[in-house]
Amino acid sequence: MIQLAGLQPGEIAVACEWLSDPDINRWLKSVFRGRRIDRSTVAVMLRDKRNHVLMIRDDAGPCGLVGISEIDRLDRVGMIWYLLGEKSRGGKGVTSLAVGLALDRAFGDLDLACVYAWIIDGNEPSRRVLEKNGFQPIGRMRGATRLGEEIVDRVYFDVTRDDHLSRREAEARWGR
Repeated sequence: MIQLAGLQPGEIAVACEWLSDPDINRWLKSVFRGRRIDRSTVAVMLRDKRNHVLMIRDDAGPCGLVGISEIDRLDRVGMIWYLLGEKSRGGKGVTSLAVGLALDRAFGDLDLACVYAWIIDGNEPSRRVLEKNGFQPIGRMRGATRLGEEIVDRVYFDVTRDDHLSRREAEARWGR
């Protein structure tokens, strides 16, 4: 069973470890990429009211993070990001399920109308997570990201509240 809960003070160290892992942070925003992330960086992120950061837990314990960031309450939009910190949990649908639960919160508790995401071109596992959750590609920002010595595109996606609720209703109807 996958659950989401607020990041607890005792979990900040593991979050820093995941965010510092080059295999993970190479796909994240430049503030994380190629850096060692410390507790103060995570604390700033958690204090920012435009961020809603959650720990992903499965039956074996904490395994990743999902966040809704850059929340604009007036326009009712936010950006979703996610990572699977425990690589042994990969390929089991954990991240896809967690993103679905985070969208439930984004469109419920946070009352957003639209959630967007971007991936670095070539990050196919992340693309599949978004597509499984009803995100549609909406554009490409060419040459927007430095991945090591390479300059690559960002691919943007979004999902609306109505799209998400329709998907959830269909899943409930078909017992998924």
